[in-house]
Amino acid sequence: MLKRDLFSICAFYAVSPIHAGSGASLAAVDLPIQRERHTNWPHIQASGVKGAMRAHYRDFAEDKTLINFLFGYDRDDKEYHVEYFKNEKEKQEVKDNFPGAVAFSDAKLLAFPIRSNVAPFVWITCPAVLKRLSNDLAFAKLQAIDGIPDIVGETALCLTGDVSGDVILEDMVVNVAKETIPNPIPDGFPQLDKLLLVSDAVFKYAVESCTEIQTQIKIDSQTGTAAGGALRYQELLPADSVLYSVVYYSRAVFDNSLQADTVRQHVEDVITNFMQIGGDETLGRGICKINWIAGGGK
Repeated sequence: MLKRDLFSICAFYAVSPIHAGSGASLAAVDLPIQRERHTNWPHIQASGVKGAMRAHYRDFAEDKTLINFLFGYDRDDKEYHVEYFKNEKEKQEVKDNFPGAVAFSDAKLLAFPIRSNVAPFVWITCPAVLKRLSNDLAFAKLQAIDGIPDIVGETALCLTGDVSGDVILEDMVVNVAKETIPNPIPDGFPQLDKLLLVSDAVFKYAVESCTEIQTQIKIDSQTGTAAGGALRYQELLPADSVLYSVVYYSRAVFDNSLQADTVRQHVEDVITNFMQIGGDETLGRGICKINWIAGGGK
């Protein structure tokens, strides 16, 4: 079992649409995105977050010898092997199966962009999302969120942006109260200029029905027209979506000279500014601006 010494939260701001796919489907959308089973909210599974982080580290770290120590052993990175073990017996026992010093949670949705009459788009979140964020903040040894208001029906509260009155969100109308409440999302997360707190039901409808659907075809090189049987519909999490993942730093299960704070600083120095996550990298999908929010320890 890994000893969790330090925590951070990595916030993702989608610069381009994200396709973290869940495989083929027989429904109207051929290639849907990953969703939580119990809420049906979009998310990115922890394996996808870890894989994207590892790929970014592999591409941008000047010294890649720590990649297996940080992310766990992978035969694709065997050329970067470095000795971490106390003796030859221990090395043989775990050389192909040791855990990394960094662990990741699923990337959870924090704020969802939706087109509106008061701006090209606004962001929405809901009490259930903020309660989940509060729990994750407490887990990461940060200040939890107190006094999350309950929102029911088609009412809403403005967290940022001085929005009030009747506001159209896609094909819904919500009534935003005149008073603005303080934004409970802590500093370090992306700053959103028009953020509304809507009911859980409105948020659920938006994230289920207002994602981006793109049609993809294949052009026949001989005729220059669409090839038969190549039409498909792909779902995307829209650009400007905001997600976050809780990251744990550990000294792992074997002795080494790197302490957890050194591991955290190194990872966050290499994985910074922008990274790609999800599929369709050659189509420009999944470009995210990332922010690190340092958590506590032990």
